[in-house]
Amino acid sequence: MKIQAWGKVTGVIPISLGPGESKEISRASGAHVEEMRWWLSSLPLSAEAVVLENSAVTPELQPLAARWLDPTLTIWTNARRDHEDVWGWDEEAPLYALARGIPQGAKVLCGFDVASSSTAKRLLEQKGCEVLSVRNGLVDPVMISKSFIREACRVHGIEGPCLEKALEEVGPAFTDFSVHRLDEKGRLLATAFSANDSESTRYLWESLRWDSRETSLWLHNRRDRRTRITALRDFVLEREWKEILLTGPYPIGAGFQFTYLGFPDIPAISGRLGKKTFGFGNIAGLPLELLKLVAATKQNHGVRPPDRDDDA
Repeated sequence: MKIQAWGKVTGVIPISLGPGESKEISRASGAHVEEMRWWLSSLPLSAEAVVLENSAVTPELQPLAARWLDPTLTIWTNARRDHEDVWGWDEEAPLYALARGIPQGAKVLCGFDVASSSTAKRLLEQKGCEVLSVRNGLVDPVMISKSFIREACRVHGIEGPCLEKALEEVGPAFTDFSVHRLDEKGRLLATAFSANDSESTRYLWESLRWDSRETSLWLHNRRDRRTRITALRDFVLEREWKEILLTGPYPIGAGFQFTYLGFPDIPAISGRLGKKTFGFGNIAGLPLELLKLVAATKQNHGVRPPDRDDDA
């Protein structure tokens, strides 16, 4: 069985997915919620399935995606802290912000941390939602994504060998966590820029089993994500590092000492990285350009750390 399906990925690299194709969306300016409505209006009438990622940030704009799409299933992956300058610093602030994007009476597929939250349960019950959840215990990002895909397909009556074969082809994007060999000297760069919070960053770091005292930290800052350094501070301070390098806009009140490199080009940052470097923070800008170059020139001879999860 083949389904004519389209999907939209938001973020630093916005992508429109269609049958047999993947197109990067060119933006004249920054991301905007209106992009979702524009993309939906561009779809052909023959579309049988549509997957839309909600790109709204402010709580007031969260309901727009569901209003425009009228989804048969809403997926709530997690409620980790992010966008603290808009959502707030309270541990449950993401729950209240993201719950506003759940339509009344919706069928909702939740990640385990959402499904196990009493606050999330109460908020969803108030909306009269039917709540489903994915398997507990998964920590590898690819395995987590597969669990959501499998359950979402099952809800819509899609199961069996064809689905499992398709899931076998689901792998990490070039922006996902990976270990890259930078040169013949064997210098390694672990790229954890896709992690937005301390918990995810900590898991990716621990999966490497590197000695922090022999590892350089590369933290890339971003002007419109000023609170992320504060959110990642605990991770930085938990260990003794060989050195801490910071690129991008200079942060105010980072809470830890670092060597500021400003806005180096790719050769400059590549030459400055140590024997082992753990890169994290924000992918937009220099890290993204470096990863694009690595992907294009096929210089990535490294491998991701072994998955800790069995494919459910």
